[in-house]
Amino acid sequence: MKTKAHSYGLIISLALAPLALAAPAQRGPVTRGPANSPGNGPGGNSAVAVCDGSGPGSNAACPRDGASCPAPGSGQGTCVTSTADATPLALGAAAQAALVFQIDEERMARELYTAFAEKWGLQPFKMIPRSEARHEAVLRQLGVRAGVTAPSALPGRFDTGEVQLRYEALLALGLESADSALRASAFVEEQDIADLDTLIAATDSADLKGAATALRQASTNHLRAYVATLKARGVTYEPKLLKAEEFTAIVGDVTRGMGPGRGQGNGFGRR
Repeated sequence: MKTKAHSYGLIISLALAPLALAAPAQRGPVTRGPANSPGNGPGGNSAVAVCDGSGPGSNAACPRDGASCPAPGSGQGTCVTSTADATPLALGAAAQAALVFQIDEERMARELYTAFAEKWGLQPFKMIPRSEARHEAVLRQLGVRAGVTAPSALPGRFDTGEVQLRYEALLALGLESADSALRASAFVEEQDIADLDTLIAATDSADLKGAATALRQASTNHLRAYVATLKARGVTYEPKLLKAEEFTAIVGDVTRGMGPGRGQGNGFGRR
């Protein structure tokens, strides 16, 4: 039987597998137009920032793309621009590949968290899948504009081989215990941040950079929620991919502002 350490070793080796995409270190400055304003393309279709569904502010209006949703408490969601803009989007081969990869990754996260919610019933697993579904929809719409062939949506099956391997390894780990599910989910969000950096680096499109930047901010909120829930359960999560200083900047004092049962539902659930 595999130990947890062996499982993590497998997952990390998958995460570090080389991708034929731009390296995050090549990322340049991110530019984007303001949300709730006409799009950047010649069609000028209207874009509206909405909460991504990861918290109680999911139906609230947003002040701008990437901002926190106006709801009490922290980790309440992130504003993501939703648009019916059909203006063609010109993307190079690297950006197209990174976009398709990210669509698969967002769906993988949603399916993992949904499975963990059914198994363990913890609050973050009930809230965050809605966010991932909205993120996937935003990216798929950009894919339509770019004319790329979107990956399939068959549950448990992913067009990207690396995502398929991640999904299988992380699902097995997360079904071992509630704490393992939370650790696996924190790792997913770390990986998501790294892969969104790759997507941002791979394109000059302001629309794609703006969407990916907002999704990256949402991933930092999700990471913070999982780390806080683990801490409330007496478990310290150590970063697997992010540098220590970046991880600390994202997570901060995860106990600050936590009320009774925050992230735990009505209790600690099953370990």
